[in-house]
Amino acid sequence: MDELLAAHADVLYRYALRMVRDRQQAEDLTQETLLRGWRQRAKLREPAAARVWLLRIATNIHRDGLRIAKPTAALAFEPTCGSVGVEGRLEQRETVDAVMAALDELPARQRQVIHLVTIEQLTHDDAAAVLEISVDALKASLSLARRTMRERLKPIFDEVRGARTE
Repeated sequence: MDELLAAHADVLYRYALRMVRDRQQAEDLTQETLLRGWRQRAKLREPAAARVWLLRIATNIHRDGLRIAKPTAALAFEPTCGSVGVEGRLEQRETVDAVMAALDELPARQRQVIHLVTIEQLTHDDAAAVLEISVDALKASLSLARRTMRERLKPIFDEVRGARTE
């Protein structure tokens, strides 16, 4: 069970970070999730479903009272392309910052949905199970999140695909 929990720690941390938007709070939420997973290990019937089960625990902990005030500082992410020069890295950094800011501005449910489906690559059924919502509700939230992201990131999209901006 220790190995099973440890195998999902990174997934839990990424998800927690997207929910609470603060590194320390994400670490706390991850640790609490792993602790509860350990305590409730007898409830896990199918080890293959551990990721969904742990993500659901994290969601419930977050819902049930570990909601802490929004962070004052934005999260920083470093682009990892090493073959571009300083100017290229600065442009990549600006793009990553714009994407992360747009994600952080989404309502909590949309942020959770887009993270589970896009980053963690859960199926719609599994993501809906994590959030304890219907698949239709998940699809609606995902559609809204994607549309909002397209609108907010249109200048970047246009620049990348070479469209003219006026």
